[in-house]
Amino acid sequence: MRAMTIKEAKAHLNELVEAALGGEDVVLMRGSKHVAAIVPLGEDDLQIAPRLTDEQATKIWKTLAAERATGKMIEVDSMERAVAVLAKGGRPAASKPGSPGGPRTRTRRST
Repeated sequence: MRAMTIKEAKAHLNELVEAALGGEDVVLMRGSKHVAAIVPLGEDDLQIAPRLTDEQATKIWKTLAAERATGKMIEVDSMERAVAVLAKGGRPAASKPGSPGGPRTRTRRST
């Protein structure tokens, strides 16, 4: 095991990363306390959220523009719900306005 202070580690970071990749335990200390470790990461360790493709994003914007132009609006609670709605043809499940999972109505406030 290799242990060193954070200040020392800054000067030898590349060396410490290589040591960790080689299977050596690398521990960083603040004073006499162990505060962190340098460990190698595998592909399964990094979970990156999926992103929309350009085609999916274009479909979302076109659907929103069409709804806005016709005076209708699809409202959803999350991006996941929006993607699910669009994947099923761009319309929420039929239900009464304002009910959970169904389309919501928007009203204008009178001024």
